[in-house]
Amino acid sequence: MTRPEPGLSATMAAVRALGWDAVACPMLDITTFEPVAPGVFRAVLVTSANALPALRDWPRDRLVVAVGGQTAARARQAGFVNVTAADGDARALAAFCRARSITGADVLLASGEGYGVELARDLGVQRIEVYAACKRAALPDDGARALRSGRVDSVLLYSGKTAEAFRDALGAKEVTALSAVRALCLSEAIAARLDPKEWRAVMWPDPLKQLAPAV
Repeated sequence: MTRPEPGLSATMAAVRALGWDAVACPMLDITTFEPVAPGVFRAVLVTSANALPALRDWPRDRLVVAVGGQTAARARQAGFVNVTAADGDARALAAFCRARSITGADVLLASGEGYGVELARDLGVQRIEVYAACKRAALPDDGARALRSGRVDSVLLYSGKTAEAFRDALGAKEVTALSAVRALCLSEAIAARLDPKEWRAVMWPDPLKQLAPAV
C-alpha cells in the first residue's frame, strides 16, 4: 500500500476486508497548507483527497467536482453534500467540466504543489496550491522485506508521483522481485509511468476491484 495518509488506513482496511494481508509502504509525505477561503467561487475542483483539509471553511453545499469516485467519497465524508466525480484522472476531469460548463474564473482548482497547471489553463479556472507531496527516498522496512522475501502479490499505486517514488526507491533485489508482482494502478496515466517489462502485470483502473475474488 503505497499511498500516504489520508487514505492509507482506509484503503488498507478495504484490502484486508477482501482477505488480503496489507503492508503499509507510503511513498509520499504530505504537508497541508493554510485553509482556503471560499470567496466567490461557485465550485471547487479537487484532484486528490489531500486537498480537502484546505476546504474546511467552505459551505458544505458548495459544488465539489472530484477527479474520481474515491476522492468524491472522501469529500462526502468531510460533509460536502453537492459532490460529483469524473472518471479518475486529470484528462477525464477536464472533459467532465467542459461538458458541464464548470469553467471560468469563478471556479477554483485546489491542487498539490506543482500540479494542475495545465488543467487550470485548459479550463480557465483559478488555481491554488493547498498541499505539498514529497517523495520518500527509501521503502519502509516492512515493504522492502516483503518484496525481497517474495511475499508481495500486488503493489497498489494511486498517483503518478507515488509510482515514481516507489520505483526510484527500489534496489536491485526489489527490482528483480517485481517480475512476480502486479502493479494495480488507479488510472491508465499512472500505469503509463511504469515499465511493464519489469512487472508480472500492470493493471488499471480501480485496484480494489482487481483484488476482489473472481465471481
